Amino acid sequence: MTAEIEYFYSVRSSFTYLGHQEIVQLSRKHNCRLVHKPILLGTVVPATGGIPFQDRHPARLEQATQDMLRWGAHRGIPILADPSHHYGPMDYPAGTMAAAILADLPQNDLDSLAFAIVEALWRFDRDIGKQEVVAAICDEHGLDGAKLTAAAVEPAAKALIQENNREAIERGVIGAPTYVVDDEMFYGQDRLSFVAHHLEWERDHTFETPKA
Repeated sequence: MTAEIEYFYSVRSSFTYLGHQEIVQLSRKHNCRLVHKPILLGTVVPATGGIPFQDRHPARLEQATQDMLRWGAHRGIPILADPSHHYGPMDYPAGTMAAAILADLPQNDLDSLAFAIVEALWRFDRDIGKQEVVAAICDEHGLDGAKLTAAAVEPAAKALIQENNREAIERGVIGAPTYVVDDEMFYGQDRLSFVAHHLEWERDHTFETPKA
């Protein structure tokens, strides 16, 4: 039985937002640990042959936006087409997640905080590049926002993000979200049905070793 799901994501990614609740549900349904690995798409995407989102042709941007809105409607998740704070610094949103991971917060807190940060941007257009905004998001979820956001810009948090970037590039992650189950990689929240199928197959084909 799969023991964990590795979860490479960006806290500024709309498709991370759209898929987050489902990957959390799948991890709990199948008793898998969801291993949070926040990354910086500005580092990972060019390194694996992609074009940063903001540099893509307008036609591609328009199609991506339409896909995003359709998936939002399909999943019943409210999403803005183009929040004014779409682009911005990553130190506090990504660093705070790294700090939370390094603090070994409970799984439920990691899962809910990651969603809260990305939802703040894509549903409520909050400026997650600002320390006070991310601190407030943490506080709203019963966490110590001042402590976590202070740790977000410390060397340990920065090193964890860079290690995640390095690992993502080395393993061939091309974007966010990417889910890795049993070394099989699934890129994009639109592949969550494949993740579910993989986990279901494993559950149905896992047998106890006969006792001697």
